[in-house]
Amino acid sequence: MTKSKQTLIAWLRDAHAMERASVDTLDRMADRLGRFPELAAGFREHWRVSLAQVQRIEVCLKQIGSDTSTVKDLASRFIGIARAFAVEVTPDEPVKDCLADYSWRHFEIGAYLSLGAAAAVLEEPEVVRMCEEHVQQERAMADWLERQIREVTQDFLRP
Repeated sequence: MTKSKQTLIAWLRDAHAMERASVDTLDRMADRLGRFPELAAGFREHWRVSLAQVQRIEVCLKQIGSDTSTVKDLASRFIGIARAFAVEVTPDEPVKDCLADYSWRHFEIGAYLSLGAAAAVLEEPEVVRMCEEHVQQERAMADWLERQIREVTQDFLRP
């Protein structure tokens, strides 16, 4: 196996760990946002999208002869859980949740753009297609969150 192929596999494993962390974080955020039902519903919907993304990455890894990385998954999930709990102790938690998830969506967009470019160079069309779909899904969530930030901030400040 070439070094470039090993790098692609490592990056796919990173993406898998990234999405597992996202699943954990979105689930916890949605549970805490009772005062903001629309926001909670949006996080739950993207939680379902992220679960499907995890499965799609697993399929791509198997197709190129690899599997997930337990160590990377555990480390990323721990970071995601810590991030969710760190925001939970702040009084402005709903606003911070929006901001944190908005920035996380953009990180994921960048990760999938890079991963897709690598897959194109290595002639892995299924990985390229997966990345393109994931970029669209993450952009849709980021766009939705962008519209929510202003409203959640204003609602938070109302007595």
